[in-house]
Amino acid sequence: MRVIITLYLLTSLLFLGAMDSWAQAKKDSVEKKSITKKAFREGLKLISTTPKDTIVNVKSIDPFAEYAGKIIRHIDIDRIGFEKSIYDHEKKVDKTITRLANTLHHNTRVRIIREHLFIRENKPLNPHELADNERFLRDKDFILDSRIIVTPIDNSDSVDLTVITRDVFSLGGSAGGTIPTSPKISVYDANVDGRGQRIEYTALIDQDRSPKYGYALKYRKSSLFGSLTNLELGYTQLDNGFSFGDEIEFALLMRLSRPLVSPYSRLAGGAEISNNWSENVYSKPDSTFLNYNYKVLDGWMGYNIGIHKELTNRNRKFIAIRAFDGFYLNQPDQPEYQEERKYNDIFGYLSEFTFYRQNFYKTRYVYGFGRTEDVPYGYTLGISAGYIRQLNIERPYTAVKWNYSMAFNKGDFIQLVAQACGYLHINKVEDIILEGGASYYTRLYQLNRYKSRNAVGVTFTQLSNRKALDYLNISKKEIPGFSSDSIRADQRMVVHLESVLYTPWSLLGFRFAPFASLDIVAVDCILCATNNDLYYGIGGGLRTRNENLIFGTIEAKFTYIPKDQYGNSKFVFGFKQNLRIKNTGSFVKAPSLILYN
Repeated sequence: MRVIITLYLLTSLLFLGAMDSWAQAKKDSVEKKSITKKAFREGLKLISTTPKDTIVNVKSIDPFAEYAGKIIRHIDIDRIGFEKSIYDHEKKVDKTITRLANTLHHNTRVRIIREHLFIRENKPLNPHELADNERFLRDKDFILDSRIIVTPIDNSDSVDLTVITRDVFSLGGSAGGTIPTSPKISVYDANVDGRGQRIEYTALIDQDRSPKYGYALKYRKSSLFGSLTNLELGYTQLDNGFSFGDEIEFALLMRLSRPLVSPYSRLAGGAEISNNWSENVYSKPDSTFLNYNYKVLDGWMGYNIGIHKELTNRNRKFIAIRAFDGFYLNQPDQPEYQEERKYNDIFGYLSEFTFYRQNFYKTRYVYGFGRTEDVPYGYTLGISAGYIRQLNIERPYTAVKWNYSMAFNKGDFIQLVAQACGYLHINKVEDIILEGGASYYTRLYQLNRYKSRNAVGVTFTQLSNRKALDYLNISKKEIPGFSSDSIRADQRMVVHLESVLYTPWSLLGFRFAPFASLDIVAVDCILCATNNDLYYGIGGGLRTRNENLIFGTIEAKFTYIPKDQYGNSKFVFGFKQNLRIKNTGSFVKAPSLILYN
């Protein structure tokens, strides 16, 4: 009897213990679900905007500052679906559109989001590192926006984090070339199967080519195996690879890149190898066709110093080395081209020591139409030294690069740039480049249901004691539609003025913003009819964007050029895609030569 009673008591205790554990687990599950649901609603509000938003700059660390030092208990992942509109968190998207989008698109998998995180559970919360990770996610082309929500745990020094992301519809395409004689069509998926991988296929049908059909194929994987390293593979027959020469080039390419994602990260680097060759697809005579083949080998690595400084101290030092070799297996047969810089080998190695301190503001309506955009503020100062061999001239190289950015709470931001470089040869400094620039974006002005932002940019470039470098010229980068093979200048000033009006107009999810611009270029031309020439383009057009789609901001622009290098006037139409602030992905870059064309 005693044995039976003892077994009964033990069984009862075990049962009660199991029930208590089950109840506690259920309570924890309910609590966790409640925290995640609350964080989801908060994240949706932060990602969404409304037509009445008054846009100001917000420091990226503000939401996290009060939780500094608390231990991260759990990191949960949640996604906002296409049924929610980012233009109004209370507005729902049409069900038919939502069903179609969900059928064709696979949301980024939770595992893939985790592979893009560099914050960790059971570690103290660093507000700057959280802001860096939130921005890193947002900078992926398959993610529209992201927020990290901090939930404090009652009577505890711990917090839970909920990472909220919203995908863009990753299927896209573009049409270009000359229709109907030589159309060029691209189709791509920037997030195949929700795994952070992009496949892009481009086809060209040109009646003047032989063969008439050409194509390009590209593959890219983001954060390979969670390493934050990106892999890119490509093959092209369309001259859209790593192209130096003037002919249509075929190419094979492999590239690895790991950005410095945060000042608290240790390493960054990259490597690239490509094989490039010209093909006579337009059946040029042998006497004029440039037959060449070259390879490019390029690699760099950098080490970040000071990652264990106090949280409030963002001053860092970064040291990097780079080696590159672009060598020709065969050069063009024509003697006049064998002396040109771009048809000769280039070899070099560079080292760069960088001092930097950089933070970010979150804002909207710069190139986007309501999505969060990240604007840096702080400085970088880089000192470079290296050795370059080009045109059979071997020369030491040195450079200084300075960049300073400032953002204001009300929405204005400015950027100042200054850089100088030169090559030492036979006790003389040659190919000296001096360049300085400034750009200023005004705050966003609210005009009833409209919003307006203005911008001005100025860049001055001086080339002295030229030996191996090309002269300065004017290209479509300075004035859309401008081409100036005959202009060879050693001094150039570029001014760009622009005013954009963001409207409440909407069609099938696309928002619209008309704009006007003025581009002015003044050159001191050595080999022109007159030493000093002034050129300008008066432009205007329309920008549009659907924030739910993979397409960036699309721009259609007309430019009137009163006088080109031949004294003629003309109208030019241009079309651009993926306009966006692109300096959010990394704090430092690979050591590089200062280039001006």
